[in-house]
Amino acid sequence: MSEGRSPIYHERRPHPQRRAGGFRKILKNAVERSLVPRERRFYELFKQQAATLVRAAGLLERALADSTNLSMLQREIKDLENQGDELTHEIVSTLQRTFVTPFDHEDIYALAAGLDDILDYIEEVADTANLYGIITIPEPAGRLASLLAQAVAQLEQAIDKLESAKGSEEHSAEIHRLEDVGDSTARHAIAELFGGQLPPLEIIKLKDLYVLLEDALDRCEQVANVLEGIIVKNA
Repeated sequence: MSEGRSPIYHERRPHPQRRAGGFRKILKNAVERSLVPRERRFYELFKQQAATLVRAAGLLERALADSTNLSMLQREIKDLENQGDELTHEIVSTLQRTFVTPFDHEDIYALAAGLDDILDYIEEVADTANLYGIITIPEPAGRLASLLAQAVAQLEQAIDKLESAKGSEEHSAEIHRLEDVGDSTARHAIAELFGGQLPPLEIIKLKDLYVLLEDALDRCEQVANVLEGIIVKNA
């Protein structure tokens, strides 16, 4: 080496063909990853979760229509709520070990959490009515329970169409309509409580019941929004 020449001058550099070969390897790995089948198990789990919701909402509607069976139906709803928790756990567990998912991780988690919240609300409504000893269920509570059952049925139909990403818009629109009706029903029902002659303790009990039912409907609308976002992002 001539004096004064930098040692870098003699540094060995990768042959152009080797550099090209490395790039081809990276490209090959990327293509292989893109061809990995997406985990379809999520669709089945969401369908099971939605079906559990429909059964629970149907039981709640029956419980508020005839409070003589409230205690028995509340226990059945609690069993369904436990099943829902297991499904939610399985969804999250599957999400944590799945590399390629059918849609974004955060959307899968948001959908699972939203459905789980609705089921929790249904169980809480039944439990509250039972614990509070509400013997006579007012007509507005029955109407709210019916609206909730309808909204949950719409969610189930939208989730059935999630994989095809077609035809779910009508179900989301109907859920928004049901939630609007529910808001109006709950507001008028609460106003009637304070304008009537009911004892203060009864007012508190029924107001709690109405608010929980309204919150459940609100959560249905939020889940519908999640489904709409998934469809738009994956169109």
